[in-house]
Amino acid sequence: MTEQYDVAVIGAGPSGSTAAHLLAEAGARVLVIERETFPRFHIGESLLPASLDVFRRLGVEVVGKEHVKKAGAEFYEEATGQFATYLFSDQLGGVPEYAYQVDRATLDQALAQSAVRAGAILHEGERVTGVDLDGGARPPIVATDRGRYEARYVLDATGLDSLFAYSNDSRRRIEAFGLGAVFRHFGDLRPSIAAELLAQGNIKVLFVDEGWIWAIPLGEGRLSVGLVTRHKGLKDEWLDAAIAASPEVSRILEGARPEGPHKKLASFSFYNPRAHGPRWSCIGDAACFLDPVFSSGVTFAMLGSTLAVEQLLPALAQGREGDAALMDAHAEKMRNGYEVFATMINAIYRRRLLPGLFFTTDQNTELRKGLTSLLAGDVWRTDNAFLEKLWRSRLRVRLDDRGLSMV
Repeated sequence: MTEQYDVAVIGAGPSGSTAAHLLAEAGARVLVIERETFPRFHIGESLLPASLDVFRRLGVEVVGKEHVKKAGAEFYEEATGQFATYLFSDQLGGVPEYAYQVDRATLDQALAQSAVRAGAILHEGERVTGVDLDGGARPPIVATDRGRYEARYVLDATGLDSLFAYSNDSRRRIEAFGLGAVFRHFGDLRPSIAAELLAQGNIKVLFVDEGWIWAIPLGEGRLSVGLVTRHKGLKDEWLDAAIAASPEVSRILEGARPEGPHKKLASFSFYNPRAHGPRWSCIGDAACFLDPVFSSGVTFAMLGSTLAVEQLLPALAQGREGDAALMDAHAEKMRNGYEVFATMINAIYRRRLLPGLFFTTDQNTELRKGLTSLLAGDVWRTDNAFLEKLWRSRLRVRLDDRGLSMV
């Protein structure tokens, strides 16, 4: 027997759980199918202020010993001795002046549980084996290793696995950005270092040849450290060598204890130009994943899911969910937001944003506030002088059918 739902959501990460919560809360019958079982490890531990209003809307509080309040970000170019701190309090206004560093296993489970409390049905440990969309002529059928489900609409929230992008052959890798990461958690930081890191909770971003290092303070005296690189064939020793070559990371890790083995994540930055169709849409990382140097992933996932639900709910009420153009405006708005961060990432990798503006000590006040607002995830406002300048620059990029294109 095929169970019937209004919406089937594939994946229960931040994008899937956000969409499922808001849909179920509005009265839709929602099924969420998650391949793994919570709690499960996930990378992407640094949030941006622009996501916090969504957490509040969902009734999920980012509290607990696992999480750390984050005032901003620190950027290092150790080869030249350059350093800059950007605090979220120094922005144009409109989003909170702080964010959080989080344990994703704990946070993602809380988001999934909130969706269940809102009325969504969650199947954990169940793998989708196929989706029959039939061109939108009839409700899709989602097949799994446990059963078959009919839904009026399907949301692909499968993250980097990007189920529909692979099946549609529409996954366009962005070669100019990071291609993968090697990372590891460390515990037992020296008390003085733990106190120093927790004072503001800032992420540390250190630029190196062909990539960058992250150092994210977590609760209970722990630190997440990773290397994002544009080289293929990830190796554990690349992270070890990067740590050893960095005076700052070596300093804060002195005496720390590695927690478990190295982890790797490949198939990094990509854009999916075919992210929606009749009766289906991709949300979160399944639509686009950008190099995480500015920590935009979770914020785009949750904001994008919220905007998608705003389009989908009235369509379900009016029986318009089969309209192929239903998500056109949503996709355009998300592409615009992605391009803001993609342009800044392009500038970072080309070393064009760094010396002339990023690290300058004589920065125009309004430009600095505008840049800080973008770093906070506030990408859709129309009064940002820094964004206007960025758009007019030769660094601007577009996301299109080929992936990333220079303007």
